[in-house]
Amino acid sequence: MREKAIFQETVTKNSLREVRLSQGLSQGELADKAGVSRQTVGGIEAELYGPSLAVALRLAKVLGKRLEEIFWLEKEQLTEVFSQWSSIGPPPEDGAHIQLIRSGTGFTAYPASRELLGLEANAIVLEKERERIKARILVQESLKQSSIIMAGCSPVLGLLRQRLHNICRDISLHWVNTNSTRALHALKAGVVHAAGVHIFDEQTGRYNLPAVQKILGDRPHLVINLYHGEQGLLVQKDNPKGISDFSDLLRNGVRLVNREAGAESRRILDAGLQTVKLNPQQVTGYDFQVGTHQEVAQAVALGGADCGVALRPLARLYGLGFLPLTRERFDLVILREFLHEPGIQAVLDFLQKQAIRLELEAGGYEPEATGSEIAC
Repeated sequence: MREKAIFQETVTKNSLREVRLSQGLSQGELADKAGVSRQTVGGIEAELYGPSLAVALRLAKVLGKRLEEIFWLEKEQLTEVFSQWSSIGPPPEDGAHIQLIRSGTGFTAYPASRELLGLEANAIVLEKERERIKARILVQESLKQSSIIMAGCSPVLGLLRQRLHNICRDISLHWVNTNSTRALHALKAGVVHAAGVHIFDEQTGRYNLPAVQKILGDRPHLVINLYHGEQGLLVQKDNPKGISDFSDLLRNGVRLVNREAGAESRRILDAGLQTVKLNPQQVTGYDFQVGTHQEVAQAVALGGADCGVALRPLARLYGLGFLPLTRERFDLVILREFLHEPGIQAVLDFLQKQAIRLELEAGGYEPEATGSEIAC
């Protein structure tokens, strides 16, 4: 497969490390003098991302240099690039939209995030050879710097990414919208920095920690609460089919939309069917599977199904009825080896702010423990 150039990208280059060392300063000393974090200095020196104008000016002033003596722009020719598949879900077919993320000197390919009625993607698959993908880049701006990657199925991860992008212009966050089990396996493989999870363990009666321990084993990690909330059956407005419990799924004319294996919503559904002694194959729509909470809500709102298990805030967003089934805890799991990343520190700092708690509460989530560490 021959690579073909398709555009040129302006990238920020710098001699910050050389100038800093010539003045006998450590990264920490320069960071303190310039009022930035040591991680920011390290990231700029490694050219993982370009600094904002304000940060660049502060660094230049501390070092007694003109801005252009430390930072400059170059043209970098990008191509129809090769990337490694992240293994989050099956490899995409030719022509599929994907999200490419810089990883060191190369690229890693992730599923396009399915949000509301659209896809978030910056590339199209041209060819694939097992786990290696050749892709045509669609959005060059998204590839200027490495990203912090969060995987999980809660829309709160998308909200968190959006809010942080608004206040931290020198940090890039990306959300892979996938179920909790896949998110944890991706974290174990090191292809994401944080995994959002809500997994109930029926043997212990506990949320998340048993699954985290089972998948991550002895790898040092941190578990931070994002929120508490409810899952239940989303039904059409005013519940025209009169659905009240799982036994109603057997009635003629009632159509279900389901989640894929590994999703907590699927576990809740299967457990509910078992309590009323229903064979899943007796339920119309059990095999109609979608990949996100949003897609469940969309299917019900657009009339493709009469009900499906998803989060309460999606019922409010789409104007649907909601029959509560369980209250759960949603946590963010981070490997300790990633805690030094500026993006991870920004996430942890933001979760301590009152603003995110107020926004979560307004959206229908319960933020009483948001940002608190969960004892493992």
